[in-house]
Amino acid sequence: MSDKPGRFDYGIEDNTVKIDLKDKKILSYLEKNSRIPLTQIAKKVKLSRDGVSYRINRLVKEGIILKFFPNINYEKLGLYMFHVFFLVDEKDPKKKLEMIEYLKAHPNIFSLIEYTDTWDFEISIIARDLIEFDRIMLEICAAFPETILEKSKLELIRRFNSSHVPPLIHEQGNHTLESVFKRDEIVKIDLIDYKILELLCEDARISAYAIGEKLNISSDTVSYRIKNLEKKKIIKNFTILVNLSKMKYQWYTYSMEMKMFDLKKEKKFEEFLNQNLNIIRSAKTLGGWDLLLYLVVDNQRHFHLMIKDIKNVFSDVVKKYSTWVAYKEHIFDPLPDAIYKNIK
Repeated sequence: MSDKPGRFDYGIEDNTVKIDLKDKKILSYLEKNSRIPLTQIAKKVKLSRDGVSYRINRLVKEGIILKFFPNINYEKLGLYMFHVFFLVDEKDPKKKLEMIEYLKAHPNIFSLIEYTDTWDFEISIIARDLIEFDRIMLEICAAFPETILEKSKLELIRRFNSSHVPPLIHEQGNHTLESVFKRDEIVKIDLIDYKILELLCEDARISAYAIGEKLNISSDTVSYRIKNLEKKKIIKNFTILVNLSKMKYQWYTYSMEMKMFDLKKEKKFEEFLNQNLNIIRSAKTLGGWDLLLYLVVDNQRHFHLMIKDIKNVFSDVVKKYSTWVAYKEHIFDPLPDAIYKNIK
């Protein structure tokens, strides 16, 4: 299994795995805190510690849990987030594959999603500023001038909510809405902090003692630094990455351009998110659209009803909208190499 696996791949047949209510509860607690002790989970789900350990190991072995990792706040490290959508020429399959591998290996790209319609790819990028972002885009376009037919660029203004786990295993009202986006004081980290983050991204359940052994520092120093990274909000929380396609969930990306989107409408949108947990991520953006939503649902009917609900609730302000059906996420990298470059 890749150490930077994507969250879904609908090109693989018979890829589903059955999980029961106990499994879902375990996943829910790990999503909130993937470093939670097994004894605490055991008490909550009414199983033995060994029973919980067995189930978690099985979920990893069967490919449901892809990764235990820290959810990193890129903005606190002085990095901006961008989304770029590409339409590509598929006459030369070899060139398309070269482009995929190029984007997967790029130090600033932490997600690459392939779609089945309208746009072919979406990349999520971190960059120090607009100048660096522009340089990255120029390099990508220069590398594949005949493959990239069209592109659309968005800068993230505010992220409303973010989850990496299917909403149907969440308890009601479990969304965490983020505060209005602003450039808080940038926090500097050193090489030791980075190495700790790197090991946590490999497996967030690794002990402070094991990290200390690898880095030749004391476990107390490791624990202090992890707590400091959390205190400074560089680590938002410890969570898990799951395989959505194996759990029979479908991923859709939905964008909206608004006639107007004032503070009153923004508040209404926040309330809507609290009642619709299938919108696992949403953001206010600068570019061709005003809102970008990522929906995870269990069937097309569910998706249809959700879109109808969105259109009905915001019918007075929605100017136009678009939907893209996701096919495969080629990579999800919680710690892109650009972060290392940023601290050097």
